[in-house]
Amino acid sequence: MSHDPNKEFDGIRQADNKLPTWYTVSFIGTIIFAVIYLIFYHVYPGDWSQEKQYAAEAKAHSELYASSQTASTGDAGNPFRGNADAVAEGQEMFTSYCAACHGPDGKGVIGPDLTDNEWFNGDGSEQMVFNTVMDGVTNPADPVNKRGTMPPHKNIIGATGVWKVIAYLEETNGNIKVEE
Repeated sequence: MSHDPNKEFDGIRQADNKLPTWYTVSFIGTIIFAVIYLIFYHVYPGDWSQEKQYAAEAKAHSELYASSQTASTGDAGNPFRGNADAVAEGQEMFTSYCAACHGPDGKGVIGPDLTDNEWFNGDGSEQMVFNTVMDGVTNPADPVNKRGTMPPHKNIIGATGVWKVIAYLEETNGNIKVEE
């Protein structure tokens, strides 16, 4: 059988032409691009790495929202105690973020009762309540003492929001120990 590069089958003649130049250049260019990409992104990341870009964006975000994330030491007590507007805002935040576990009136659903004088996570002082709400509770579920976990709220409502919720609790329940 002879080897003919110009075969004909069903009236179609197969030619052995060279590839177009643009096609060959595109193919070689793609290979060169792949090698450069491999070197810059995987071997020598430099400033193009995804991790550095994410770190820069996270730093900019934390600087932008630093005022809402800073934790007050609470040495001077609750700055919103007795402020009617802050108490109203605290009530809205309590309804939005706390009522699902502590109940709409604070008497407890799956979370502890906030209207009695028993405190599971401290002495009931403003500072203790502030720290508990800011940092959350990481106790594993404890069926005997009915203690579970509570998420930290420092990144959700911030220190200002936590103080407003505490002002609402002080106004309605009066069982938080106020250091004068």
